[in-house]
Amino acid sequence: MISVWLLFLLVGAAGGFTAGLFGVGGGLVIVPTLYFLWRSDTTLGPEVMHFAVATSLACIVITSCTSSWTHWRAQRLQSQAMPWLAASVSAGSLSAVLLANWLPTQWLKLGFGLFALTTCVSLLLHQKNSANRAPPNRMEMVAAGTLIGHISTLLGVSGGAMTVPYLVLRGVDMRQAVVISSAVAIPISFIGAVGLALTGPQTPQTWGYVHWPAFLGISAVSIVFANWGARLSQRMDKRKLQLAFAGFLALVALHMLGF
Repeated sequence: MISVWLLFLLVGAAGGFTAGLFGVGGGLVIVPTLYFLWRSDTTLGPEVMHFAVATSLACIVITSCTSSWTHWRAQRLQSQAMPWLAASVSAGSLSAVLLANWLPTQWLKLGFGLFALTTCVSLLLHQKNSANRAPPNRMEMVAAGTLIGHISTLLGVSGGAMTVPYLVLRGVDMRQAVVISSAVAIPISFIGAVGLALTGPQTPQTWGYVHWPAFLGISAVSIVFANWGARLSQRMDKRKLQLAFAGFLALVALHMLGF
């Protein structure tokens, strides 16, 4: 039992540090790690990916609230797009909760692998200087937010890998895009975690699909390591960070897609 708790602490450290270092989200570490840890667990059964996704979302609630509180106190959140994006990602998260209960774990596993691979390619192709474009209108923001919330909830991630590139592409400053992304991660993760907790099966160690020992162990250290990762990211070359994370995502994608 001690070794399992130690593993949860290590996952929290890795997830938090990666989230702070790369600014994409700890779910890309938490979900695949929990899946491989639990894939032979007879208690969790064939829905192991559902447990990994829901537990990851619960952990992201803690880290995203902490990050957003820091940004809010520093008065960095200054965007008129925030209310529209927050409302639309919430709608997308609700629809994802309803769909997740009908999807087999293999489909979620495949979707996560493809998501990691797509994010990897986008990081490799990202150019430092991109042309500025007009900010998105409300209808486009609602459509994009709904899609981001839906996919992020299904995969157990914060949505940063989609929110930040989208906002930057549409003319939003990179720093402000990161701040907005951390804020909209709160409704994505909260609605997803609570929804999957209420609709999932109950076991001695779970609240629905949320595995509470994993949630407690991971969350206990992820906040601290996220701060360390964020400080280190300010001293390293951004392009090198992108390439390093792209390599990590490639490994995650290969594992989840069965290669």
